[in-house]
Amino acid sequence: MISKIYQNFILSKPKIVLLLLIIIAIFFSYNSKDFRLDASSETLLIEGDPDLKYLQEINEKFGAKEFLVLTLTPKDKITSENTINNILSLKYKIQSLDWVHNTITILDIPLLDSSDEPLMDRIKNFRTLKDENVDKERGFQEILNSPVFRNFVISEDSKTTGIIVNIKQKEKPQLNAFKNNQEIEEYKDSLKKRGIKI
Repeated sequence: MISKIYQNFILSKPKIVLLLLIIIAIFFSYNSKDFRLDASSETLLIEGDPDLKYLQEINEKFGAKEFLVLTLTPKDKITSENTINNILSLKYKIQSLDWVHNTITILDIPLLDSSDEPLMDRIKNFRTLKDENVDKERGFQEILNSPVFRNFVISEDSKTTGIIVNIKQKEKPQLNAFKNNQEIEEYKDSLKKRGIKI
């Protein structure tokens, strides 16, 4: 029976079927501009999920920062004066961008084993690799051998360093400030065009 319907209505009138398919394709193409896919974490996770609840509690207590990590592999040694100046220059240029909150480089890591002063003095007046009176090789070795910073701001082979760029958080408006769903969607679109995640 299905084969008869197929032969009588589809194979016998190919022009009409083709025209119908084109009309359907045009209809769906036109209406696809109103299609919205919300792929935020709230929609992808099951409501009442204990892991989601725990994540929300942690974010409320400590906040959640967005960041990115840039890597730099200089031609000279990382401890050379030229490389340190280049890292500092790059740090200040990145920090001047309006969407950047702050940056952390290998030059900002506190050094506690870079001098022979008493421990309390080293904690109170900690030094970094960018300070003038620091034994840079000793400070560099301290960071390289640190279980906290190794493979975080410097690679194990000591040839590549990372620059952590913390991104400014944008205040999200309350959804009840909008009159209807269309205003909300237009606002979301304007944020996406500016590269702001929602």
